[in-house]
Amino acid sequence: MTSLTIAMVGSGGTGVVALGEMLLRAAAKQGLYGMLRKTFGPQIRGGESAAIVRLGSEVVANLSSDIELLLVLDWKNFQRFADEIPFTESTILVQDLQAGERPPNLPEPNTCLTLDFLGLAKAMGSSHSNLTMLGYVVNWLGFPQNAVVSAIRHRLQKHPQNTIELAIAVAQQGAELLRDNPIPLEAPLASSDRLENLWLASGNQLIGLGALEAGVRFVAAYPITPASDVLEWIAGEIESVGGHLLQAEDELAAVNMAIGASFGGVPAMTATSGPGMALMSEAMGLAVASETPLVVVDVMRGGPSTGIPTKSEQVDFNLAVYGLHGDAPHVVLGALSVADCHFTAGWATEIASERQTLVVVLSDQFLGQSSQIMPALETTGFGARLDQTEVSQTSQEGSSVETPPDQQRQQRYFRYLDTDSGISPLALPGQPGGMFTADGLEHNAAAVPSPKAADHEQQLAKRLRKLDSLVDSDHWAELHGQGSVLLICWGSLYQVSLEAQTLLRGKGIEIVVMGLRLLSPLPIQNIQQAMQHATQTLVIEQNQQGQFAHYLRSFDLGNLNFKQYCRPGPTLFTPREIVGQVETLISSAGANK
Repeated sequence: MTSLTIAMVGSGGTGVVALGEMLLRAAAKQGLYGMLRKTFGPQIRGGESAAIVRLGSEVVANLSSDIELLLVLDWKNFQRFADEIPFTESTILVQDLQAGERPPNLPEPNTCLTLDFLGLAKAMGSSHSNLTMLGYVVNWLGFPQNAVVSAIRHRLQKHPQNTIELAIAVAQQGAELLRDNPIPLEAPLASSDRLENLWLASGNQLIGLGALEAGVRFVAAYPITPASDVLEWIAGEIESVGGHLLQAEDELAAVNMAIGASFGGVPAMTATSGPGMALMSEAMGLAVASETPLVVVDVMRGGPSTGIPTKSEQVDFNLAVYGLHGDAPHVVLGALSVADCHFTAGWATEIASERQTLVVVLSDQFLGQSSQIMPALETTGFGARLDQTEVSQTSQEGSSVETPPDQQRQQRYFRYLDTDSGISPLALPGQPGGMFTADGLEHNAAAVPSPKAADHEQQLAKRLRKLDSLVDSDHWAELHGQGSVLLICWGSLYQVSLEAQTLLRGKGIEIVVMGLRLLSPLPIQNIQQAMQHATQTLVIEQNQQGQFAHYLRSFDLGNLNFKQYCRPGPTLFTPREIVGQVETLISSAGANK
């Protein structure tokens, strides 16, 4: 794949994120693929920011190891992003005349262009140097004027017409700078005719779309970085499909509102990040015990505690799998790409309603807040199933239900009937004969609170059994490639691993990449089968303690072994980093022979 990566940095107010968004939209207008990663300071209140755009001739689902072009509007606080932007001597530097001094510890670039972007904007009555820089870069890329005009109009669509026209004029003046100040690198990408088949969306937006398409009609929200975008997007769309979003006073209220709506027969979800999900854990246990469908989306960020709210890290695996009180079987899914956020959210919604359980969807800041140009996505076909069901039952084998003498001749509704599948008949409020108590107390099949060991054991087994068959789903993972080395990953590392696979193939090394979507219950037999065909297995993840690797080791893998590579964020994994780990694995195996 031919690709180009451009990084943009500046202080709060310089508009580098807006610059990245408009550049990506202009590329989409030309039928190119691309991805934008936004990165901010940890305070979540302005300050420094950066944007990294990668454009490509084929689908771009992760960032590159190299930065070809660095655009600097302001050097202030650049050091906070230095480890996220691999600046080398070969990186072409284009900086504003008033950007300040370049940090002394950076390598001297072979090419540095210093242009008065801010002065040109001010001369036209604007303070937006990002617009002059946009025009300059888009002209270098060879995009026609209508591409940048369309991007600006979309960005400023809520502003007065005179503001929009001034912004367009400023960008056009910036484009003129290229004539006397050319960038000494041929733009490697050509426009395409894919215009009608491309989407531009973030992972957070696609989680919302997948959930609404699958039938979610109530969302309870409490804002938290980096999950707030899920709720903001849904807020603008849910009423058009007959649903409602309510902003609660805190995470506890949000999750309990969602449980209440679901109990009432309305498919419901909430979205949060690690600190919020920690607060929600007691109520999530209530959803498991009462067998009330619930989807909780966790867009992970750096931790612990407040941690690094604006950076990506796969740190909530243990919380998602083990974080509930008692034996509380539930489902944990991990989205494998920005586009897969759509699919995984739809699948989660269907599982929750079909299995009457809690489903946690793990995403992360990179997937959630990155925008991607991608082929148009089809509807997933998933759907919530909360139809009324036959509720009359006359007997319950093996149950210690005690029926008062005056009710013995009446048919009774066994809400928690112990069925072969573990899935019981679900009545909706107001359904004749379907009254029952749903709370956190252990109960018998008739939903009567019970402290008896037989009832407790029966209900524990039933709640566990209804999830068993999920491991047979075709959606449990994505496998790609062939070879004697198996690379197991989950979440946002899947797409990075696929690019590493391509790089390794260029070196004559073939590997299989397994991206796990179903994290709990774990499809252990499928994993074992894949490992049996491999001579070596490497498990990678972005957290310090190797949470998933330890989880995998807790299962009986027989004589199958694997190596693990884990490290924390906020620096993202790169394809070259994974290539290095695979090569080390292979060489160490050769040395031990």
